[in-house]
Amino acid sequence: MHSKKIIPLNSNSGEIPLELDFFKYAQGSHGKRKLPDSTPREEKRRKFHHGERVEINTIQIEEKKPATVHRVAVKGESIPPHMESFAALKTYSIPSHMLSNLASSGYTEPTSVQSYCVPILLENRDLVAISPTGTGKTLAYLIPIFSKLAVPASSSKTKTDTGARAMIIVPTRELAHQIHNECLKLAQGRKWKVVLFSKATANALSQGGAQDNVGGYIIISTPLRLIAALQGGSLELKNVQHLVLDEADRMLDTEFMSQIQEIVNSCTNPNLQKALFSATLPSGAEKIAMEMLHNPIRVVVGLKDTPLPLISQSLTYVADDPSKLPSLLTYLAQPYNPPILVFTSTQTRATSLAEELVLNSISNVGCLHAGMTQKEREDAVSRMRKGESWIMVTTEVMARGMDFKGVREVINYDFPTSVQSYVHRIGRTGRAGREGKAITFFTDDDAPYLKMIANVILQSGFSVPEWITRLPKPSKMKRRLMGHVKRPEAVNPARIIGRRDAIKKRCRGQPRFFLHTNTLTLQGYGHGLKASKKQSRSHYPQ
Repeated sequence: MHSKKIIPLNSNSGEIPLELDFFKYAQGSHGKRKLPDSTPREEKRRKFHHGERVEINTIQIEEKKPATVHRVAVKGESIPPHMESFAALKTYSIPSHMLSNLASSGYTEPTSVQSYCVPILLENRDLVAISPTGTGKTLAYLIPIFSKLAVPASSSKTKTDTGARAMIIVPTRELAHQIHNECLKLAQGRKWKVVLFSKATANALSQGGAQDNVGGYIIISTPLRLIAALQGGSLELKNVQHLVLDEADRMLDTEFMSQIQEIVNSCTNPNLQKALFSATLPSGAEKIAMEMLHNPIRVVVGLKDTPLPLISQSLTYVADDPSKLPSLLTYLAQPYNPPILVFTSTQTRATSLAEELVLNSISNVGCLHAGMTQKEREDAVSRMRKGESWIMVTTEVMARGMDFKGVREVINYDFPTSVQSYVHRIGRTGRAGREGKAITFFTDDDAPYLKMIANVILQSGFSVPEWITRLPKPSKMKRRLMGHVKRPEAVNPARIIGRRDAIKKRCRGQPRFFLHTNTLTLQGYGHGLKASKKQSRSHYPQ
C-alpha cells in the first residue's frame, strides 16, 4: 500500500502551502512602469492566458485629470508658448463667435495637443503632431483654420479668393464625414462653405462655370476623389493656404504616397501651411513628413506609438483560428458593456463573423467594411451612433480616427497587422477621458509577432505573462510578415464546407448552355479547357 502524504493547512495565516500552489508559475511579470498602490478602487478579475490562470488587477479610475497633465515634447526653432485655456485665444484676435461655438459644443479646456498645436499653427508654422487617440487632434487644426481664414467665402468678393482655401485629407470617407460634422459646429452663425468632397460634388465641379462658385471652400476629402477632380481639370488648388493630412502615417503609406505628392504639388500658393497629425508615426514616415515641411515644429504628446493608460489591455491565447469563434461566443455569453468593436483582418471575415454571431443569437450585431456600398456604410455608422448596434464587426476602416465616445470595449478578433494598427484599433475606446478595455486574441501563427504588441502593453503600464517577455525579438523580415498571416475566409470552417457541398449537389446533373466566344481565348485551370477562334463554343454549367 502506498502511504498518502498529508499536507497541513495553516488556517491562521490564510496562505496556501507551496505544494498546493499550482498557479505559482503563472504569475505575470510587472510592466516597466508600475501603477501607484494608492488607487481609488481595485477590482480583482480572473483571466486565462495561454492555458494559465493569471490574476490581474483592473484599475478603475473615478475621476480623470485634465489632459494637459500628459508629458509633451516639443522640438523646433522659435517655438511659440502654449496656451493654458481657450481664453488665451483672444490674444490672436480669434472671432468671438468661435469662442462661443466652442463653449456651446462642450469644449471648456484645451487638451495637451490643442494647447501646444493651436498657437503653433496660428503663428503660420508647419507642424508634425503625434498624439494618442481620443486627445482632440481634430479640433487642434480646425481652430487655426477657421481663425486664419477669418472671412467666410460668401463675404469675400475678391476674385483672388476663388477656389479652395483650406484642405483636409483623410484616408476614409467615414472619417471625412466626422470631421465635416465638427466643422459645422465651429461654423455656426456664419456662412462658411464647408464641403465634404463626394462624387456629387465632383460632378457639379465638372459642369461649366462651377469652379467660380466654389470660392473659399474648406474641402474635406479622401485622396483618390481629389486626384480624379484634379486630373479632370474641374478643381484648382492654387489658392489653398492650409493643408492638413490627418492620420498621416496612413497618408504617407505606399498606397497613398503618390496621390499625396500630386496633391501637394498642385498646391502652388507660396504661403501654403502644411500640418500632419497622427496617433502613430513610424520613423520612415516621419522622415518623409519632415522633408515635406518647411522649418517644422514636432510635437509628441505622451509616449510615441503608445496608447493611453486608461485603456486596460490584455492578451488571450486561442490556439488556432477555428477556436476564436467559441472563445468570442463564450465571452459574449457573460455580461459585457456595449457597444463593442470587433476587428477582423479582411472584409470577407468581417461578414462571416457577423453572420455567425447572428446565427448564434447575439443581439444587435452590425458590420462595416470598405466592400459595402456608401449607403450601407452610412447606415451602419448611424446605427452605431444611435446605440442600435451593440456589437460592430469591422476592419481597419474604423480603426482610423473614428470617434465613438461610448465604445467600452475593443476585441481584436484577428491579430493586428502592425504595432500602429494595434494602437489605432484599441484607440477607438478610452476616448475623451473615459476608461476602455481592449482584448487581443492570438494563435500559434501569431506567436512570432507577440512580443511587439506585448512591449506596447508594458509601456502603457500593464502586465503580461513572463513567458511572453522572454520571447525572442522578431527580425526585420518577421516584422514585415506580421500583416501577412494567411487566415481562412470563413471564421467557421464547418459552415463553408457544408455550403460548398450544397452548391456541388445543386449543380450536379443540371443542363448546360452554350457560350459563344468568337474572339476570346479561354484557359481552364486544371481542366485543359481551351477555346479559340477555331473553337467558337464552350460548355459551362448553368
